[in-house]
Amino acid sequence: MGSDEEGPHVETEGSPGAQELGAEERLRLRRAHERLRTASKDLEVLIATEPIKNRWAPEPAPPEILDVARADLRRAYAEIVRSHEELLGWEMSPDAG
Repeated sequence: MGSDEEGPHVETEGSPGAQELGAEERLRLRRAHERLRTASKDLEVLIATEPIKNRWAPEPAPPEILDVARADLRRAYAEIVRSHEELLGWEMSPDAG
């Protein structure tokens, strides 16, 4: 993936590269990415499901369910940011590089 797809980040001097991570650190990153993908897909199903022609139209999800899905997505994103900062030394802020 190119840096445009990964989002803005700034590597701090002396930060380890992905190739320098151990097996447990790689597993932590992989799991964090999986949680973010899952949380995003779960929310997408609730808010962006397309109707199937001549079959059914999606019903709006109850607000409580949407709140839980949004909270899961926020937690998953925070975990990605935290993991990238701690393991890779990246500053993952909207203002970064």
